[in-house]
Amino acid sequence: MVAQETNLVNAFETTLDGAIASGANSGIALTDDPGVAAKVYLVFDPDNDSKREVVLWNSGAYTSMSVTRDVDAKHGTDPEHADGTKVRLAVVKQHIEEVHDRIEDIALTGDVTGTLASATQDIATTIAAGAVDFAMLNQGDVITQSETITSNDSETKIPTTAAVKNYVDAEAATLTNKTLQDYAETKQVLTSSSNAVAIDLANGNVGTITLTEDVSVFNFTNVPATFSTFQLYITQHASSNKTVAISCTVNGGGAANALTSGAGGYTVTTGANKVDIITFAFVGAATPHLSMLQDMRNS
Repeated sequence: MVAQETNLVNAFETTLDGAIASGANSGIALTDDPGVAAKVYLVFDPDNDSKREVVLWNSGAYTSMSVTRDVDAKHGTDPEHADGTKVRLAVVKQHIEEVHDRIEDIALTGDVTGTLASATQDIATTIAAGAVDFAMLNQGDVITQSETITSNDSETKIPTTAAVKNYVDAEAATLTNKTLQDYAETKQVLTSSSNAVAIDLANGNVGTITLTEDVSVFNFTNVPATFSTFQLYITQHASSNKTVAISCTVNGGGAANALTSGAGGYTVTTGANKVDIITFAFVGAATPHLSMLQDMRNS
């Protein structure tokens, strides 16, 4: 159907001016002018259950129409219609088709502009630059995937999930005037190998180790350049005492003994399953300061 303003009356009835043979689809005439032109739906013999037929008037004047027969596929063979047979406009069908055509062909207007693709394709639109302006949201206010967030305080910009992840993973986030409640550290369960213990602060700032051999060095990695601590819970061997040296390497640097109060050093508590708690404090990723709580047990 051609998109057009609907100009149909709610009812029109006339008769055929001449008989129609089965299969005939041209030279068909109406007795009266319906006041509209092709394309229009008509119903031949509308009050006859067996011969009621919906046709599409495709072209020609009402006195010599070319039509498509039986558009509802109700009849196996197009029926014959006698001269003087009643004819009505198919008003409802016509109106629905014309509304559909207007929806299909209309161009988008207003804040969003563009065109619609053909009916056999998905709708494609082109949004003009700056056309979207909702609740003070303008171009540049959306942080795209390739961008990073340099501040965690903005009331006008919407970050993507990728930008948020980048900020959490890589950017410097600072907590100011915040209260921590039900706070929990990530614990590392450590072991020694060839008398060395590897500790990656990226995996957490507390750890536990049960001695299975003498420990001669702690190798720390991913120690921040500002200030950080690592607390280690040491459980002595269950049957034979092991020793623990406090030599440390930091981020691949050379080994040096941790600093202790009065240079008194540290000697791990002996006795089966005895527990010490030692804390390494790093200032500027330098050689750590060591504090200790030893022989932790009930009084």
